[in-house]
Amino acid sequence: MTNSSRLKTEMRGRYRERRRSMTAEQRWEAAVSLADTVLDWLREEYDAGPVTVAAYLGVGSEPPTDVLLDRLYAAGHSVLLPACEPQFQLGWVHWHPDISMIASKLAPVMEPDGPHETVQVMEDVDLVLLPALAVDTPGNRLGQGGGYYDRFLASLSQVAHPPRTAAVVYSDELVSPGSFEHTTLDIPVGGVFTPQSWHPSTRRSV
Repeated sequence: MTNSSRLKTEMRGRYRERRRSMTAEQRWEAAVSLADTVLDWLREEYDAGPVTVAAYLGVGSEPPTDVLLDRLYAAGHSVLLPACEPQFQLGWVHWHPDISMIASKLAPVMEPDGPHETVQVMEDVDLVLLPALAVDTPGNRLGQGGGYYDRFLASLSQVAHPPRTAAVVYSDELVSPGSFEHTTLDIPVGGVFTPQSWHPSTRRSV
């Protein structure tokens, strides 16, 4: 393991430990606040019209997204959730509250049971919400280390009109530039949602 990889592993461990220290009540409050923040932002950006959002189901100590998913659907928005594909790629499944969730055969996550769309479905998506352990203000993500979302962000170059991208983290996980290492090959997201607020990236990105 290189020194850079070791530092990233240690940093991931610190963020995970901090998340695990949160109480159930704090997580519930974060879930409700995140839903409020994202729905308010969508109303302002899209004049209350229905849009398509590619999101994910927060698990464990991640910022909870279950309330957000239900409220997006109830508000008339279309929702896509990811499904793991071979070679660390992501497919996308149209989600609704009654869809069955099944264990992925490729990763320790649950995913919706339905036809998998390729990255080309992003042509019709307005906003993608991505998980992260931390994000700096220019939009660089510190991910879990699996590489699925790094590859997904790179694959958006295949889409003629790529969607806006935003990571979801707790407020203390939005950090200053230089807080963790990244390379010029890493693709920044366009902004960050915390449960309390929206933060556009200070560097232009997809």
